[in-house]
Amino acid sequence: MNTKANLDVKLDGNLNKFYQDARDDITKLIGGAAIKAAVIFNNSPNPVTFFVYNYSDGINLVPAQKVLVAPGHQGIVAASGVYFKIHPNNNRKAEFLVEPKQAYVFHGYGKVEPVGS
Repeated sequence: MNTKANLDVKLDGNLNKFYQDARDDITKLIGGAAIKAAVIFNNSPNPVTFFVYNYSDGINLVPAQKVLVAPGHQGIVAASGVYFKIHPNNNRKAEFLVEPKQAYVFHGYGKVEPVGS
């Protein structure tokens, strides 16, 4: 399944509001998306395409999803498994894991911050 979606939503460029919403109620950020979804806020200065792979995908040939997220925006990512593997701009060396129903802030390669609820 190769679903290309651009589900980024403007948060008025307010990272503090993102933190607050993520801590208060993650469903505010995920909205009507599938339960196996997570949200990533792009706090880097550049647009990023997050390639989303199923956790059990050992060779990462076909992403479950690709989400383009502009700076200061959020994107909803979804796949199957306990975790999803994320490759920013399809860079396998910058891989990080996300957990469904959780929020994360991407500050740049190697700088991903989970936001606890």
